[in-house]
Parts: sequence; C-alpha cells; structure tokens
Amino acid sequence: MFAILLALSLGVASAAELPRKNFIDDHIFSKIAKDGVPHAPVAFDEEFLRRVTLDLTGRLPSPETVRKFVADTSPGKRATYVDSLFPKMPTMGIGRRPTRVGPFLDRWSTFFGDMFRNNEQLREGINSFHDFIYKSLELNVPYDEFVRDMITASGVSTWTTGPANFVARHRVMAGDGYSEMNHEDTADELAIWTSRLFLGVDIECVSCHDGKGHLEKINLWMSKRKRADVWRQAAFFGKTYVAPVYGRIPEFRVNDSEKGYSLKTKSVVRLPRYPADLTPTFMVDGMKFEPKAGESEREQYARLLTSNPQFARATVNLFWAELMGRGIVDPPLAFDLDRQDPANPPPAPWTIQPSHPELLNALAEDFRKSGYDLRHLMKTIVSSTAYQLASSAPGEWKTSYDTYFARHQSRRMSAEEFWDAVQDATGVYDSYKVKDLDRKFKYVMEASFNQDFAGSHPGLWNMLQDWGQTDREDPPTDRASMVQAASLLNHDLILDRVKVKKGGRLETLLKKDDTSLVDELFLSTISRLPVKQERDRSLQLLAGNRERGAEDLLWALLNRLDFIVVQ
Repeated sequence: MFAILLALSLGVASAAELPRKNFIDDHIFSKIAKDGVPHAPVAFDEEFLRRVTLDLTGRLPSPETVRKFVADTSPGKRATYVDSLFPKMPTMGIGRRPTRVGPFLDRWSTFFGDMFRNNEQLREGINSFHDFIYKSLELNVPYDEFVRDMITASGVSTWTTGPANFVARHRVMAGDGYSEMNHEDTADELAIWTSRLFLGVDIECVSCHDGKGHLEKINLWMSKRKRADVWRQAAFFGKTYVAPVYGRIPEFRVNDSEKGYSLKTKSVVRLPRYPADLTPTFMVDGMKFEPKAGESEREQYARLLTSNPQFARATVNLFWAELMGRGIVDPPLAFDLDRQDPANPPPAPWTIQPSHPELLNALAEDFRKSGYDLRHLMKTIVSSTAYQLASSAPGEWKTSYDTYFARHQSRRMSAEEFWDAVQDATGVYDSYKVKDLDRKFKYVMEASFNQDFAGSHPGLWNMLQDWGQTDREDPPTDRASMVQAASLLNHDLILDRVKVKKGGRLETLLKKDDTSLVDELFLSTISRLPVKQERDRSLQLLAGNRERGAEDLLWALLNRLDFIVVQ
C-alpha cells in the first residue's frame, strides 16, 4: 500500500533511473527496461528495515531501532545498518567461556539445521551438529571448507564430533532396521544428498531407474543419466564406514575402513543392482578417482564437488531464493544442467532454465572470488537496489513479471520467526532449555531442534507445527492456512501474551500517554508508526476501558497481515 501511494505521489522512476548499487542491479534493471516490465519503487525505510532485519536475523527491529533509522538522514545509512546485522567475532577472557553471539547466527544455524535434517535421528548428535554449524558461521568459515568438513568428517562418536553427523544422518539401516547399516544404500544416499544440497542437482530418480524413457519431459540432463552413474558417484563413499557405537543407535562412529562399494549387497530401498564398472566417477563432469598422496576417495569427491562451478552456482542461487523469494533457477534444488547456457540452448520446446543466466554466473564468480564467503554473498544481495524494491507496484501485475524480480516478493514469517516476533512484540518471554545440555534460551530460533521445547511446552510445539515447522524430514513451509489464522485469533498462547503482565510491554506502555502507547505498539509489531486514520481509531479503542483497549489493540496488531508477512 505505501509503495503504491509513494509511486502515485512522486512518480515511479524508470528502471534506467533506479540507483544501481552493484552488478546485480545492472542485470536486473537492464532486463526490466529491455522488456518494458513495470516495477516497484524503492521501499520506504520502514519496509526495508523490517525486511532486512527479519531476513538476516529472524527478529523484528526494536521500536528504538526503527525510530533511529527513520530519523537518520545520512545517505549511507542502509549500508551501515546492513553491516551492523553481521556479528563481530566474540571476545573471550582467560577462564571465561565464549557466549552465544546473537540472532544472525541463530537464524542461519536454523536454516542449515533444516537443510541438513538435523533431527531426532541423531539424538545427542543434534547438539554437536548444531554447534558445529553455529561455530562455522560464527567464524565465517569459507563455505567450500564448511562443506568439505562435513563430507570428509570422521569421528569415534557423532555425539562429540559435530560434522560427522552429516554423514551419519544419511545412513540406511539394514533389513532388521536396528543393528547394522546397509553400506551401499548409505553410499547411495550420500551421493544423492550431496548432489542435491550442494550442486542443486537431484539425481534420486536415476538411483532407481535410468533416465531414458522417464525424464525427457522433466529434466534433459537427467534423462541421459543411468543408474550406474549414481553407483559410480556413490563409490567415492565405498570405504566410508558408519556403525553404532556399542550398538547404541543413534550414536555412530564414522571412518574409512570399509573395503569398497559392492554391487552384490541387497538394497533395502531400491531395485536390485546390475553388473557395472564401479570406478568412482563424479557425475557432473565425468572426473574419475585418481589416487593422490594422502587423499582418500571421499576427500577427492569433496574437492571435486566444491571446486566445480556448479557448486558456486547452486549456492548463490539457494541464498538468492532465500532472500529474494524465488531462485534464478526455481525451485533452487532442481537444476537441469542441459538448460543453463544461452549460447547452447536446448531443443524446442525447452527453454533456458535460469531467468537471468548471466547474473547467476556473475554471482557465482563473485562468490568464488570472495573465497566462498557467505556473509559477502548475503551482503551483496541485500545491498542491491533490486532487493530493496517495495513489495507492491502500481498498475496491473502479471505473474510473468515475478521472474524479473521487478518487485520484492513478500513471504510469510517462518514458524520460529513468528513466535519470536510475538514474544518481542508483547515483551513476554518463556524460558527454554536445550535437551541434553545445561543451556537455557528465550527465543525458539536459538534451539538446536524443536525437541528442546516439545516436551516442556507442548502447546507451543503444536502451534509451530501449524505454522510450518516440521520434524526436518521434510523442509519447513511458509504456506498460509486457516489453522494459522485461527491460532492468531483464538490460541491460548496468543490470548495470554496480549494481557497486561508484569514485565511485559503493555505494563510499561500503560504508564505513557495514549498517543505514545499507540505509536509504540505499532512500532513493536509492524515496525512503523500508524497513519492518521489508524492512530485515531486506536485512540478511540483506548477511550473506554484503557487497559482492555490496549490489550485489544495489541491483539488486533498481531492479527494484521503486515505483522505475519515480511514485505
């Protein structure tokens, strides 16, 4: 709404006139101008501030932050604020333990925890895996190194060796389902999941059947692959051993003591294998295992994967999708490698898959040159004017415009963001404890996994499921539903939070005058001051029973679309 009003009052600058902050804008706005696509203006400060704070940290900006940012007239304030959202290295004195640094690390640890399926399949390994992810992000470990650490990790126990949980998480149990691993099926899963997560290429279909005759209308590159290609990639994990520690599942040791990949093992999840050459071979470029001094098959695979251009392309596309609402290749984990190069287009009726192939390559090259720096990648994206466009555009909008990124795509808060926003907005917090550790926290995004509050706060656990949180077997969802609307209106947890409570926001605000109270509630929920009509109606609500009116206003603000939606 505010973007449209701004456009009508000031006029919308053409794509050629929009400020270009970096190479992203050159690609996005040049295509918009070339094809004559309408676009949104640059977002108001309040809209940008709320968006970038939630996107990078998973938290709402405080009312004080909103006031300070809006009052700041310096031309570089957006860049300065973006810099402030990235954590500094923690300090630690002698004899003191380092403290957890803050919301940026919690938000992206949750992102990777979902992505790597860090759940009850690992039990106490959940915490060691979570802490490995957290520490890697805290130290800004280059992403290629981060990935290699997981793929190549070994350890006597996954409960003490964080990255080894990545390998153990993809185990497949043998027929009895309890005591032993199916080695070859586990190797297959590692080949499949590393390709999907780190190359954006889903090879699972051809792990069951050849692509020919099945995938020609789905994925051209995959239609040319065979089951044996998967086995040859899985052979890089042929010596990878995963076994329960003293038979205690799910605690595992991981090392490289197996003899190799065998076609004779009976699969418990797929059709029988047939005779084939098993030379370890990387599917994307056909590189075969070449023994080098001190490098195992698994280590070579990690090197081939992270040094391949597709690794950088898939990574930047994944983060672009997370921050921009959709991927340049979308869905982001469904690349068709035969449809990437405009100079070599696929046969009709197929088209080039990326909406902006040159931009995708430029982002990947910049990411590679940065040393695979995730913070650099995120900062590059959110610093662009393309990211900072408003979420609403004047005039008729067609769905075909979405691929142009001509306006910012709104999204619903994640389950964790939603509840943490409710807590911040109301100033009423719960205390949670990490399962199996003496670590307490008050934001649900600080959890290692939802097991940390499933038992102690069952009502919250159930509500988060309604809001799209999963058990990490499947990815979380941001789909809206009637159940979510009903929970906002009627859930006991919400109704309890909007009451005047000792130490809560309402208790403090009721000591202020009515206008200040209204303004602060708007700032604490939807991160902007009310317009005149909103303020007048809110003041009328307070005119009767002031305490009840304040509770009703807070409840109404939590039920607004612009509270649960990141615009």
